[in-house]
Amino acid sequence: MQHLFGSEIPDLVRDFQAHIRTKYHAEVLVEENRNAQGKTVYHVFLSGNTPHFLAIKQETEVFLTEWLERKNAQAWQNGVSSINVPHEAPSANPQSNSRFSFLSYFQQQKITVFLTALCTLIYLLMFLGFAEPLLLLTHFPAEPEQEEEIWRYLSHTLVHLSNMHILFNLTWWWIFGGAIERQLGSIKLLQIYLLAGVITGVAQNVASGPAFFGLSGVVYAVLGYVFVLDKLNKQTDFEVPDGFFYMLVVGILLGFAGPLVDINIGNTAHISGLLVGMLVAFLDRNIRVKS
Repeated sequence: MQHLFGSEIPDLVRDFQAHIRTKYHAEVLVEENRNAQGKTVYHVFLSGNTPHFLAIKQETEVFLTEWLERKNAQAWQNGVSSINVPHEAPSANPQSNSRFSFLSYFQQQKITVFLTALCTLIYLLMFLGFAEPLLLLTHFPAEPEQEEEIWRYLSHTLVHLSNMHILFNLTWWWIFGGAIERQLGSIKLLQIYLLAGVITGVAQNVASGPAFFGLSGVVYAVLGYVFVLDKLNKQTDFEVPDGFFYMLVVGILLGFAGPLVDINIGNTAHISGLLVGMLVAFLDRNIRVKS
């Protein structure tokens, strides 16, 4: 038997049991005992003969992190600064107390973190007086000689022009880009980024010229990918909410209203990105979740 984690929170243990039962059709064993302070601790074990043993073992820490984040978000919305979720990190020995490793969580989404940090850094540099040189350096190729500057086919995705622009893009990128990377690996997310970054850039350039920036095309590719794969591959667990597709359609339709309020929106990049993501997801419909 492999010890996965110990917790004083029964809701956490019940949610984990339900998650593993739903996703992997497997059962975990829960044992109760009391710690040195006299509090009840629920220890969760997994049989070594369980199907998807490695996948469940690896997913345990991710589940604990995401559960904690959700509870903290709910607490914040209810006016509580944070919640304390005492538990023991995954360990081979139920008596060993090791702190929960958030570093491991970030290591599972290196591409997500790197691009988020890079976009944020560039946005800050623009406010420090480097806007003009950055825009000149990163825009999509506008002249024949710039076509050989291959970074321009992707660098336009890293620049944002307003607070709302960067907040919208990085929020969705962090949530669903991170989910793709944790479940399917960094290479898969990088593939989607590279493919969507280039294709949406070319499409938007054909439609309106090279004066466009932002991660929006890639974000729509990520959203389209998780929507389709969540329907076609039952191994994945992106927690796509009801009405998700309608949200995507409404977002694109609202983009066409941008000129009415003097806002230029890259609708071609959004649409082409969505189609790219959906197509890649269809091709990946039999992909295996990282184990």
